[in-house]
Amino acid sequence: MKNIGFKILYVITAIVVIIELGFAVKGSLFTDISELPIGTLQKSTVSPSGEKVMNIYVVENNLGVAIRGEIVSDDTSHNIFWQTGIDDVDALWLNDDTVVINEIPLNADDTFGYDCRRGYSLFDEGSLEQNFINFEN
Repeated sequence: MKNIGFKILYVITAIVVIIELGFAVKGSLFTDISELPIGTLQKSTVSPSGEKVMNIYVVENNLGVAIRGEIVSDDTSHNIFWQTGIDDVDALWLNDDTVVINEIPLNADDTFGYDCRRGYSLFDEGSLEQNFINFEN
């Protein structure tokens, strides 16, 4: 009887460990730029048409310093940029649809944006020349 209790305990422990490992792998491989810490507003710039605002935040936490870029349009906002290990940023509008943050051009309406946690591969979609530039950086 005592032996069955330990077997049940081992099975439950194994199931919990497997579930925890699954969530850890999911969290490390499938990052979501929409759920980032708020941070402290460092700079805010208005688009050429005045319809959108780009806010740049410095985020400090236990893991270090990071930069978060956000586009605000009407009453909606979405994150467009996340880069860790830096606390200074160079950001500007090229036109109403394109911003450049730390020399990375981004579509202001793209909710996928730039996330330094995502790796770059030469075989990602897009031109091989641009992918090679991303891969070198």
